[in-house]
Amino acid sequence: MGKFNLAEHIAKGIVPELGTTGGREQIEYIDIGLLDDDPMNYYDLSKIDELAANIELLGLQQPLRVRPAYEPGRYVIVSGHRRRAAVWRLVEDGHRELSAIPCIVDRDQVPVALQELRLIYANSDTRIMTSAEIARQAERVEELLYQLKEEGYEFPGRMRDHVAEACKVSKSKLSRLKVIRENLEESWRVGYEKGKLAESAAYALAQMPQARQRVIYDGLAKQGEYPNAVSEHCVKTYGDALAAVDKIDCQTYAHGPCANRDEMRKRVMSKPPYSYSYCRQCCAECPELAKCKYACPMLAERVKALKEDAKARRQQEQDAKAAVEHQAVEQIKALWRRFGEARAAAGKTMDECFEAAGMSVTESFITEREKFERLEGSFVAETPLPYGYNSSLYEVRKFVKLADLLGVSLDYLLCRTDTPEGPAPAQPEGHLVLNGWMPGGTLPSTDCDVVVDFVRAGKPVRVTCRYANGSFRSSESDAPRTYPVVRWMALPPVEDAPKLVPELGPGTVV
Repeated sequence: MGKFNLAEHIAKGIVPELGTTGGREQIEYIDIGLLDDDPMNYYDLSKIDELAANIELLGLQQPLRVRPAYEPGRYVIVSGHRRRAAVWRLVEDGHRELSAIPCIVDRDQVPVALQELRLIYANSDTRIMTSAEIARQAERVEELLYQLKEEGYEFPGRMRDHVAEACKVSKSKLSRLKVIRENLEESWRVGYEKGKLAESAAYALAQMPQARQRVIYDGLAKQGEYPNAVSEHCVKTYGDALAAVDKIDCQTYAHGPCANRDEMRKRVMSKPPYSYSYCRQCCAECPELAKCKYACPMLAERVKALKEDAKARRQQEQDAKAAVEHQAVEQIKALWRRFGEARAAAGKTMDECFEAAGMSVTESFITEREKFERLEGSFVAETPLPYGYNSSLYEVRKFVKLADLLGVSLDYLLCRTDTPEGPAPAQPEGHLVLNGWMPGGTLPSTDCDVVVDFVRAGKPVRVTCRYANGSFRSSESDAPRTYPVVRWMALPPVEDAPKLVPELGPGTVV
C-alpha cells in the first residue's frame, strides 16, 4: 500500500464534497427506527432536551452520517448520535413527520479500525469534551492506528503527531493526558472521568507516587472536603509537604527512615493547605512536641516532662493572675471603705454624695452602692468605684501613678493645695494602705525586713523575709522569690535589748 494520509482517509466520507460534481454525495431519508448506535461510540449524549428544542424550532440542519449494518436494511450511525437521540425524543412526543431522517450513507468498504477513526474524528469536531474523554479518545486512536499499521498502512512521522491531529489537541496536552491516564491513582479517577477534577489538578497528582495521591485523597475526605473538587495549588501544597515528611530520617534512636511517618502524614492532612505547621524535621526537634497528638511514641518520656513543665508554667501564670486580681479587689474594697468612713464622718447620705457628683441615680443603684460600702457581695477587678458612673480602679491608678512620677500629692495635682508635698519614703501618697499593709505591685523604699503574702500553688502563704537589692529574698544573699505578691508590710528594725542589770564581775555577791 502507498503512504497513509491520516487526514485524507479519516475525512473522506465525513465532510460532503458539495463543490464537486460527479462525486456529489446524496442524501437519503431513512426511517429513524432503522438507525442503530455505533457500539464503539463512548461519547456522552448530553443536553438532548436543548438540541431537541432547537430542531423543533429550526429543523434538522445537518444530515446524519451512517453506514450499512450487517443486518440488511439497517444502518449504523457514524456521526450524529446526539441528533438521532433528539429527533427520536420529538417523534415520541408526536412529531411523526420527523421519523424519516436525512442521512448520507457511507458505502465504502473500509476496515473496522478506520470506521471507528471516522467516528472519533467526527465527534471531535462536533462536541466539547472533558479532559477525561479526550484522554480516552487519544488512547483509542493510538490503538486503532497501530491496528491499521499491522494491516499494512504506513505512517510517516511520529505516532504522537497523528494522534494529536486526529483528536485535534496539541502534542503537549496529549503528553499530559497520557501521564494522567497512566499514573492517576484509582480513588481520583472517578471524579476525573466525570469532569469534576480539573485537568491541572489531575496532572499535578499524576506526577506523584500513587501512595502519596491516596494519602491526599483520604486526608481530604476525612476533613470533610469533597476531594474531586480540589485545586492544583491544593494538591501541590499537600504533595510538597508529604514529600518533605518522606525525607525525614530518625535523629534520636537510629539513623534511617523515620518510624513515625504515618502519623506525620496524618498531621499534614489534618490541616488546611495554607497552614505552615507541617512536619519538616524529627519530632525531637519540633517546637510543638509537647502539644502534638501525632508525636513519635519513642519520645513519650520527653513529651511527659514537657507537659509537666507547661502545666507548672500555666499554674504560675494563673497564680500571678490571681494575685493581680486579689490586689485589685483589695484596693477596690479599701476605696469603698474609705468612702464609707468619710461619708459617715461627714453625716451625708449616699443620695447627697451622688447629687454632689452630678449623678442622677435610682433607689436600686443607691442600695447596691451601700452594699459595696459594707463590703458585701462579690467584688471583682471591674467593680465600679463611688466616684461616678464610669469610675474604675484603672482610672484611679492613672492619677496615682502621675502623682508618684511627679513627686507631688494628689491634692496638689488636682489644685486642692498649693503645697507640692511629695510622697513620704515609707508610705508614698497614692499607695493604698490597709492597716499597715502595702498592696502587691509596690515596693519598700529602702532595704528592710518584711512580712509578705505570696501566692503559691493557688494559695496565699505568709512569709517573713528580707527586701534587698530590689527583690524579696529569704536573706540578702539568697536568690529573689519569684512568686506573685499579694501584699507586704515593712517591719521595724530590731534594736539591741536595754541593759537592765549592770554587768557583775566574777565572785560578786548579790
